[in-house]
Amino acid sequence: MKFLITGASSSLASKLVAMLLQSGKFSFRLLEHRSSARIEKCETVSGDMNDPESLERACQGMDGVLHLAALTHSSDDAEYFRVNREGTKNLLAACKRNNVKRFIFISSVAASGEGGAYGLSKLESEELVCQSGLEWVIIRPSEVYGPQMKEGIGKLISWVENLQFVPVIGDGSHCLSPVYIDDVVEAMAQVMMNPGLISQKLNLCGPEIIPMKDLIDRLSRFLQVRRYKIFVPVWIAKLGVSLASSMAIGSFTPDQIPRLLCRKNQDINQTSTIISYSPQKLEEGLNRYL
Repeated sequence: MKFLITGASSSLASKLVAMLLQSGKFSFRLLEHRSSARIEKCETVSGDMNDPESLERACQGMDGVLHLAALTHSSDDAEYFRVNREGTKNLLAACKRNNVKRFIFISSVAASGEGGAYGLSKLESEELVCQSGLEWVIIRPSEVYGPQMKEGIGKLISWVENLQFVPVIGDGSHCLSPVYIDDVVEAMAQVMMNPGLISQKLNLCGPEIIPMKDLIDRLSRFLQVRRYKIFVPVWIAKLGVSLASSMAIGSFTPDQIPRLLCRKNQDINQTSTIISYSPQKLEEGLNRYL
């Protein structure tokens, strides 16, 4: 099968492509935007999610699309919708004009109206995919961690390694479900290798749902360090991040706070009945990662 992959410079994409090339059943065209997406034995094309002509060229001759590209950090809420929702709309249109049958969309467990502009843009993108008429699958990863992944859990691990006092927004009761990158890649490969799997939404979360305050304690025990949590009221965190973002200080954006705190569907029971999915627990993944 011939697949176009957007967002191909990510760690997820490179690991997935390497795995699927070994099967001998796939060839890949990688859509390259700002970051290099060059992977041995793969064709590379330049394109932009908001340039319909480049997407038209990229989709020619393809059997399917794996849509990984997304804007994840912006201080301008409108940019999330321009890149994520409108970009997905443009890509779906290019697929239909080129008779691309299969569309696998990488969304997020934060895809909701409560997840800030990013979460809402992903939710509205999901709705476009479901209404497209293509043979679609929507994959919703939670907090993926592993080598070369410095955001999310990777950043939290760095804080626990290096900071005596670890900041926690609110009371720390908001829950995460860390999942190791290899478990996500294996699940994505199963989806791609099963063309009969269509019209499904699959959560790719870890096997545990862990409150943030407990997650910091478990990371501290694993790293054999003693750390103290500083609980920061939500309104102070929002104010601080907004001020820092407006002055271009640091890498945090205001949208990340509702994305972190929102309620998420982290249930993997349905996923485990549809594909073979048995992700490893936190400490098992950390052993492989660290």
